[in-house]
Amino acid sequence: MPPIGFGDGRTVHSVRHGSTLREDASMKSAFLIGLDLGTSAIKGVGMDTRGKVLAVAERRTVLEHPAPGWVQSNAEEHCQRVFQVIRELAAAMPGPVAALAMSGASGNTLLADSHGGPLTPIINWMDQRTMQQPPQTLASLSEEAVHRIAGWPCVKHFPLAHLAWFKENLADLYASAAHYAMNTDWLLFRLTGNWVMDHSTATTFLLQDQVAGCWHQPFLELLDIPAHKLSRLVASGVVAGRIQPEATAATGLPTGTLVATGAFDHPSAARAVGVLSPGELMLSCGTSWVGFFPEPDRNAIIEAELLCDPFLSEKGGPWGAIFSVPYIGRTVDWYVDHVIAPGEQDRLRIFDESAAEAAPGAEGLRIDLREPPRPIEAKRCNVSRAVMEGAATLLNEKLESLRHCGIRFERAVMVGGPSRSPVWPGIVEDITGIRLTTGSVHAGAKGAAILAGIGAGIYAHEREAPSGR
Repeated sequence: MPPIGFGDGRTVHSVRHGSTLREDASMKSAFLIGLDLGTSAIKGVGMDTRGKVLAVAERRTVLEHPAPGWVQSNAEEHCQRVFQVIRELAAAMPGPVAALAMSGASGNTLLADSHGGPLTPIINWMDQRTMQQPPQTLASLSEEAVHRIAGWPCVKHFPLAHLAWFKENLADLYASAAHYAMNTDWLLFRLTGNWVMDHSTATTFLLQDQVAGCWHQPFLELLDIPAHKLSRLVASGVVAGRIQPEATAATGLPTGTLVATGAFDHPSAARAVGVLSPGELMLSCGTSWVGFFPEPDRNAIIEAELLCDPFLSEKGGPWGAIFSVPYIGRTVDWYVDHVIAPGEQDRLRIFDESAAEAAPGAEGLRIDLREPPRPIEAKRCNVSRAVMEGAATLLNEKLESLRHCGIRFERAVMVGGPSRSPVWPGIVEDITGIRLTTGSVHAGAKGAAILAGIGAGIYAHEREAPSGR
């Protein structure tokens, strides 16, 4: 591996001991930046090489709705917000930044010109325009066929459909584009001048043959996309390039700072909390509760109708499987805001404290979070407990369906808002029967920082990196 330059005249060399790459003494004082480009916020951490988070920064993700069902972002504004987060973190580090990487809720599409200038807004993964009017370009594709090739069964939404919409509705602009991209590889270009995309992020682009690790030519032909107008595909944690002079002032990072490829948000977070082996589960609890787990057999993931991520498969390790229990968060918020703590400023503390007062079973009260929320005449403590138990029950139903497929878990790590509750993780553990711990609040960004460290040669692989275990 070449020496790593910090842009301040100092150079750090990585040292190999046998087949394992380890840091030398001078690298121990270097720092890493990881970003999580979320749907609601752009979050980042500055971390030392031992895994201690030294600084956090955040900017709101700005979404526009120019028509019913449309969800998009101004590309330049998005880029500047990302750069602001990087700059804030870089300024907070007590020493040189060795590398940065980005994870995120990818699946957000744009077209760019030959200089990387955006030709379109960034269409967000939540956009519904192609659900309202499915593109005829993709009429020959089935969800099952796309699932087996790309790892995700998306035909009427996500970038595959976004690109077809551009082709059918903005034909001249679409044909003139020099690059077909997502926000993640476009941001890498803005930082380094190189068009690069990791295989995990490319999964959400839905143009990749996931097993072969290359662009799937039949999909490109349907969309009239030449392969040279797409980013080069590489693994996660690979050097994408170095900060170019044009990005130095905006990010506060010296020219030449390493930029590594990241991953989709859930496999990135799994790296941070040490969910790396079969039998382990990460629960990311937000608007939906999302489960991520390593699985050695890709066919088992596809047959179970789960989303598939390359995860550690390129290194001889397991694939990653993703499932969701949708809309839990929104329903929980309704009960908290309208029944448990209406008008209260410290609503979540009240939610936790009242749930702790109730006995298991909430005196027989059951709340099915799949049903529309409704006013309930019951003790506040029982409503709180029943809401938490309702979420855990829905999760357990999903886990039970996986058990029927032969998939079982010995331990789980819970991240996200509910993981900070003093009550909720214990309820989940009791109902699912799985040994549960809680992980880093900033798991997605911390996982990206770990991938930055792998790209910089600080860690040889994920198992050598500091995790939340």
